[in-house]
Amino acid sequence: MLRKHKIASYYLYPNIGILLIIIFLITVSGCTPKNSPTEILEDNNYHPTQIALLLPLESQNKNTNVLANNLKNAARLAAHDLKHLNLILTIYPTSGEPARAAYAAKAAVENGSQIIVGPLLSEETLAVKIALKKDLIKIISLSNDPSVAGNGVFIMGTSFQSVAKRLVTFSQSKGLKRIAIVSPKGPIGINGIEAAKDAIIGNGSILSMIATYPLNVSDIGELSPTIYEDLINSNTDAIIFTDSPTRGLGFITEQISTLFKRNSKNMPQFMGLTRWDSAPSILDEPSLKRGWFVVPDQRFKKRYAARYFETFGTNTIEISSLAYDAIALIGGVRKLLDPKTETKAFKQEHFTDKNGFIGVNGIFRFNQTGESDRSLSVAEVIPGHFKIIDDAKKQFMKNYNSQ
Repeated sequence: MLRKHKIASYYLYPNIGILLIIIFLITVSGCTPKNSPTEILEDNNYHPTQIALLLPLESQNKNTNVLANNLKNAARLAAHDLKHLNLILTIYPTSGEPARAAYAAKAAVENGSQIIVGPLLSEETLAVKIALKKDLIKIISLSNDPSVAGNGVFIMGTSFQSVAKRLVTFSQSKGLKRIAIVSPKGPIGINGIEAAKDAIIGNGSILSMIATYPLNVSDIGELSPTIYEDLINSNTDAIIFTDSPTRGLGFITEQISTLFKRNSKNMPQFMGLTRWDSAPSILDEPSLKRGWFVVPDQRFKKRYAARYFETFGTNTIEISSLAYDAIALIGGVRKLLDPKTETKAFKQEHFTDKNGFIGVNGIFRFNQTGESDRSLSVAEVIPGHFKIIDDAKKQFMKNYNSQ
């Protein structure tokens, strides 16, 4: 048996000289295990737990397939690291298509799967949820869309709602209470606006204004002076931009920033609802210097990335850690149950402990409707990079609030 020595939330195995993430995701109080074991058993004392992993493999989109393969590798890595729990992982390709995802989910249940991880997309998740409505099986979706959660579906992704709440509460701590929303038009823009609006009003700040723009350069250029005037007239302290760095974010912020500088007006604090670092070149955009956006807890990222590279010989996409944490979550729950009995069905209360769980992305928990709550860090843009200016909390408060 391998002895392990606790180092923060990791355990060092001296005979192989590497740091492995301990992925039992033991229910945490202050993110420390209550009864941390001192050994990992090499023999297999657990009845098999059948896990179906639904991923958009075999998609027509090359980037989607790359992402799906990263998620698959991460899930397999987690299952391997928890091999003593006898987690049996079966992959079901969905191509990113709702109909195929529903078919795969039904096939998985017929083949004896006791829990489902995935799909990735919200449309797929909704289709699976409907297809399995009469089946007593829990679904841990990798989506970040809270609208598909509930009735046995838990979402692992970080939602706009969680990000917006984190930005608003941090802004309040800095005395910035009059917050505007600037967003592209269309469905994605609407979702961002609603999340930001709810966070602003729900947390006691003032919604100073909402502005939208079409996603083309000429229209943004024409609308920018009007948006600027509205920001001035509404005495806005901060702006939440909902656009992504691969679309209009850089152009809209550049236009507004230029107008403030040209007229020698105090610049509102720029904030982002999306991951600005997902397109690293955007961090060189002068208008975003000292802007704020939100990232997951960074404590374990490098170690996870090194673990992945060591195993597969290639770097991973950051989102792959969601699949790792999902499998680890199941392992953590399985460890709480009788190892020698078959798990017919996981129960709601297994996943909704208010203390939460700890994974690669820091602490997280689910509420009764299946939405995720994550402790998130606030990052500030410095030229070409970002720095953490407010760390993610290491434990949750008793009530269900994002931190």
